[in-house]
This record gives sequence, C-alpha cells and structure tokens, in this order.
Amino acid sequence: MGSTGGGAVPQTRDELLIVGGGPSGLLLAHELLRRQVPVRILEKRRGPSHTSRAMTIHARSMEMFDNMGMAHRLEEVCLECPGNIYHFPGMTDEQCPKTDYRVLPSRYPFYYKISQNDFEQVLREHLFALYSVKPEYQTELVGVEQDDNGVTVQIKHHDGKVEEARYRYAVGCDGVHSTIREAAGITFQGQTVAVMGMMDVELENVKFDDRWMNYYFNEDLFMNCTKMPGRWWRIYMSEPTGDYVFRKDQQQAYQEVADKLGIGFKVGQVEWATAWQVRNHIADRYREKRLIICGDACHVHSPSGGQGMNCCMQDAWNLGWKLAAVYKGQAPEEILDSYEKERKPVGEQVSNGAMATHDIVMGFGKPLGPRHALTQTPNWESKNIHLVSGLSHNYRDATVLPKGLTPVPGPQPGERAPDAVLVHMPKKRLYDIYRRPQFSLLVVPGEKDPEAVAEIGLKVRDRLNARFPKQISTFLISKEKDDRYDFDHQARDDGAEFTSRYAIPPEGRLVIVRPDIYIGMNCVPAEWELIEKYLEQWFA
Repeated sequence: MGSTGGGAVPQTRDELLIVGGGPSGLLLAHELLRRQVPVRILEKRRGPSHTSRAMTIHARSMEMFDNMGMAHRLEEVCLECPGNIYHFPGMTDEQCPKTDYRVLPSRYPFYYKISQNDFEQVLREHLFALYSVKPEYQTELVGVEQDDNGVTVQIKHHDGKVEEARYRYAVGCDGVHSTIREAAGITFQGQTVAVMGMMDVELENVKFDDRWMNYYFNEDLFMNCTKMPGRWWRIYMSEPTGDYVFRKDQQQAYQEVADKLGIGFKVGQVEWATAWQVRNHIADRYREKRLIICGDACHVHSPSGGQGMNCCMQDAWNLGWKLAAVYKGQAPEEILDSYEKERKPVGEQVSNGAMATHDIVMGFGKPLGPRHALTQTPNWESKNIHLVSGLSHNYRDATVLPKGLTPVPGPQPGERAPDAVLVHMPKKRLYDIYRRPQFSLLVVPGEKDPEAVAEIGLKVRDRLNARFPKQISTFLISKEKDDRYDFDHQARDDGAEFTSRYAIPPEGRLVIVRPDIYIGMNCVPAEWELIEKYLEQWFA
C-alpha cells in the first residue's frame, strides 16, 4: 500500500496496533495485555458477528485457554464431540472409519463444538472483563507505510473521518484479504480447491448420533452434520459444480443432497446459510520488518478437520510473548524471526492434513474404494487425531540448544509440555504452574541426592533472576518440603504422574518450559549453567 501522504510524521502511540477483531486478533491482544503491553484493535465490521463458519476448538487450544484462565467458561457454552464418523456408502456405523479423540493424552480428550460468533463473544467478554479493552468497530485501515522506526497508518472511521497515527508495530489479523499483508508486499500463493456451503438449521427425523461429526459422501456429493449448542444443527455441503451450493433456495438444495446421500433427516427452519470458495493458500513469509501477519492472513485451507481457527489462534499464542518482550525492551527484535520459523511449518502441516482429509470426503470424481483405502493406512487414526488436535505440533526443527548439552529422555525441546496432576487434594496441576506469563524452570531433585539438586535450583534461580529479571519463574517439584522455596513455588508429585510423563531419573532433572507451554530445554542438574546460555537467545 502506498504513502500516507506528506506533512509531519505523527508522534508514535504507546499501543501495538492489531488489525482485525476475530479470534486471532483477540487472542493476541490478550497475550500482550497480560504482559502489560497496551493494544489497539481495529475492526472494519459494523459490530460483533452474528454468523460464522468455524465451529471447533481442539485439545491444544483448550490447553491454551486453560493457560489464559478461560477454559472454564468454554466448558459452560460448548458441546463435547467425541470425534468424526466417515459414512462410506453401504457401510454400517460399526464398519465406518472413525477418528475418536477420546484416547488423546490431554485433559481435553475430545473437541468442542461452538459457533464462532458465540466463541468470539467469550473472548471479547474475557478481554473486556480483565483489561477493559474491546475492538473498535467500523474503523478501517486504509493506508500503511513503514520505516525503520515504526508504522504510519491511516484509519477511516464510521463518520468518514480519516485519522493518521503511528505505531511501533502493526499486526495483521485481518484475514484472507489482509491489508497488512498487501502493504508488506507478502505474496499469498495457492489455489481454489472446492466450493462449500453451510447452514445452521433445525432438523427433524435425525437418525445419526449427533454427538459426533458425521461425514456423508459419495463420488460427487459431500455433507457433514452435527448438533450445536442450543436448538440448531450445523451442516456443511460441497459438490464439484456449485449447482447445489449456490442455489437460491438453500433449504431445498440441502434437502436434495441429504436425500441423495440417504441421511434421512428433514431440513427445517434455517437460521442462516452461506457459501464460499475454499482456498488453499499460504504466505511466503510472516513478517516484513515492522509489519507482521497472523492467522488467516498467513494461511487458509480446506475446513476438513476443523483446524483453521485453532491454528490461527496458536499463531497468536506463539507471537504474543515474543512481541511483548521486544516491545518492552527485554529482547532483541531478532526473536520475532522465530515466529515464522516455528509457525510456518505448522501452517503447512495443517494445510497438508486438511487436504488429506479433503481428498477422502471431497475427492470428487475419484472412486470410493481408493478413498476408503486412505483410511486404512497404518496409524491413520492416531496420526490424524494428534495432528488435528494440535498435540503433535512441535518446534523441534526450529529449536536452538547450547552446545555440549547431554540428551535426556522425556518430552524433547520444541515438543508440547504435557500436563500432570501433582497434588490430588487440594488439586494442583503442572499447568497451574505454567499459567504464569513467563518461562518456567522446574527443579526436580529425584531420589539420588535431592538436597544437592535443590541447592543447584536455588543457584540457577538467583542467577537467572539477576540476568533476566521477571522472565523466569522457578518451581521445585520434590517429595519433601523445602523452606528455601516459598509456598507458591513448590509442590509434591504425589502420584508420580509428573515423574513418569517427564521421565525423571533418580539423579533429577532441570526443565525449562516456554510461556506457550513447549519444552525449551531439559538437562541433567550438573549442566545447569547451560540454561543461561539457552535463555540468551531470547533475552540477551
């Protein structure tokens, strides 16, 4: 986007500018605000959306929301879904392939169903309750120009007046047609892969198990349906010609497709319906100096599996703590390079995974036999649920470790840090420790020489606090109480669940966990000085 015009450059405002008030923008705002970074959220829509396409919240996202302190509210407004049933023609429900999420090693072994508009409302209410911040509706970004020190923008308000303002960074959470991405000159490569319609509707004569997401299809038609919270069912429909998807009488079109697929329900009152072209695109980079993109501005793909909104929000979760550290002068700007380095491969994995499911349920023109064969490949179900849930996403290939570090068993650097119950009553979980918006250092003495390891933990704590003030919270997990660690920074591992999941040996372990609940580094206690080396990449 071109110049904002001549004249004096306005004074740089204190806030970080977020363009887009959807899930990615709201979540990024939360992660910045909880670290005392002021934000401004622009949203060109007239107001909060009453309709939307996304509807699933997966396990890793729920772990994220637990970290943010809002999982309990989502538990009140969502419906649990055990997984997906793929209804191949001629097969009984018992014969049909399934992806059953109830085996996931998470506190959330399922996925949640909720309309995106209701979900966004939960995010907005949480953001306003904690920080008195909400999106500015009917405000549109119409001009962007950056230089070495900041970003100058033009903002058009609902009354037509144009405001010129300046910010240190601008983040585009503004979707497929991102203004920030265009201004940054970032290309968005891809293609259209399908057309799709969806509606929220009342149904009669429902014969399928509506707790599950039910996929029905033949060689030329696709439909999936499930019960949503409240009175409505959600139906998606696709076919190669668009004749049904874009028909004016949507109620009749959906009924005809349901009848052709033999689903058996009667389409009733329609709450709302929409149709669109399904695109599979990814940005060639996620940042150009002080312009950053996030969420749908980075990647869009087939809705198969319901991963899109989750991946977008986890982009924001990755970016938030890093951008906050840079803004506050605690970290060099170069750490923002790790955002693309870590998240773009995940975006590509999600896109490839969505297209793999797309080829099964919407592989129009292809015989059903080969499509069914795709569900019979080794470990298909396990790989699918771990990918779609987000539990298998990792940053192993992007993780930088200090030289000389001895490899140890257990969750590896760059992998998701598992949860564990530490104390059963009153209950304390490992994720309660991680809820602080900092790095966490776990000091785990083990059985061999617990006094010596606890002493090393104190030494590391004091050294890190002096070198990186307020960035690391040190926590002792030990069989015995240690008065040198205060009540808020120690707990027992009563049932040895943590010891098992983290493969803690008798000689003990030191574990660094990032603010976004991924393992940063783990080491034998004797190599404690390497922890400081590891943290230098983030805070030097």
